[in-house]
Amino acid sequence: MRNAAAAVAVLALVAAGCGAQEPGGAADTPPSKSRASGLSWAYERVDGEPGELIDGAAMAPDDVWALGSDSAHTDGRSAKGHLLHFDGEKWTREPMPVDGDPHLSRLESLGSAGIRLHTVEGTASDTRSPRYALWDGTRWGPVKDVPAGPLTDIEVITPDDVWVLRGDGRVTHWDGSRWTPTPMPAERITALAGSARDDVWAVGSRTTGPGVGGPGGEVRQLAAMHFDGEKWALTRTPTYRFPDPVPPEPYAEFTGIDVASRTYVRAHGGHSYKGYDGEEVRDPESESVELSWDGSRWKDSEPFPGACEHRRPVARDGDRGFFMNGNWHLATDGTCTRIKKPRLPAGGGVRAEAQQQLWLKRIITVPGSDKVLGFGTVDVLQSGAAPDKPVIVSLKRQEENP
Repeated sequence: MRNAAAAVAVLALVAAGCGAQEPGGAADTPPSKSRASGLSWAYERVDGEPGELIDGAAMAPDDVWALGSDSAHTDGRSAKGHLLHFDGEKWTREPMPVDGDPHLSRLESLGSAGIRLHTVEGTASDTRSPRYALWDGTRWGPVKDVPAGPLTDIEVITPDDVWVLRGDGRVTHWDGSRWTPTPMPAERITALAGSARDDVWAVGSRTTGPGVGGPGGEVRQLAAMHFDGEKWALTRTPTYRFPDPVPPEPYAEFTGIDVASRTYVRAHGGHSYKGYDGEEVRDPESESVELSWDGSRWKDSEPFPGACEHRRPVARDGDRGFFMNGNWHLATDGTCTRIKKPRLPAGGGVRAEAQQQLWLKRIITVPGSDKVLGFGTVDVLQSGAAPDKPVIVSLKRQEENP
């Protein structure tokens, strides 16, 4: 999981009077008893300029960055990007250090190695001229001595313990002084996540070992690798096989993993195949794969509880649990709670009777603190002119003993 958020994950909250009843579901109760209740968002900043906030990253409580986009121009010109910086006292609007499409840009926290800005010129289907800049805690400058190219996933355990999955599938580790390429037990890696220095996971698929090859064999099987603080090792995972007649190039793979603690790990993926055999035989249905690690083995996952049943984690809330899509929180005791929010104050084009909808595109935890920030936009639903408000929100907790 990209630290504190799945990249460009979207959460929505509809203010009072706008919203549907969420479906229920079976309980999945992890062993931990920590509980997060009485959660609510509070507005940290409401921008007076129209537009939206797309991403955020932090190096310290007094060093936080947000990536924003102005509203598109009526004459057809593309929206222009900008940054917001928090120095511990106030937010300041600053220009992008490199030009690019803000909607195709990312802020990537690399722990004490800095914050990397990745942007491109072009469109989502035709990107070109990738551009990078690195914030070292003092200034923006050229990217040096950090993993090059697109980064698929990042897990910041501590500022001096960072794992990065590059776009070419290679894993690199930051120890506070240098980046070190890390050989892995399986060659096809899709995601990283961890809860501690000696509890880091990487998942994907393998092309050797049990269940691979042979008559009707799969070309790939699940791979789940664990780092215990000293070395990476494959864990034993179930193998998958389609019944005869076997479809062409069957494979099983993990595509994501979410870690809350050593005994609460959930990995997801699928069992599918490539192409068609051209015969008049009904091809089998692909199937999803949902497995949980209980500290010693992988087993089929139970559904997330209550309204979280059909949701996915988008950010880890420390050892408390996960922020889920749709503006819900799943605690490690199995409690699924909707996060509340206050309304925007009237004024600035917002009428008192207006309905409001908050869309968060990024949630982060701020290193060196218990602070959680969200970056996004409030859509104001009213007749006539309805200004969108770029916002930064912070999480307020009312802890409750079990």
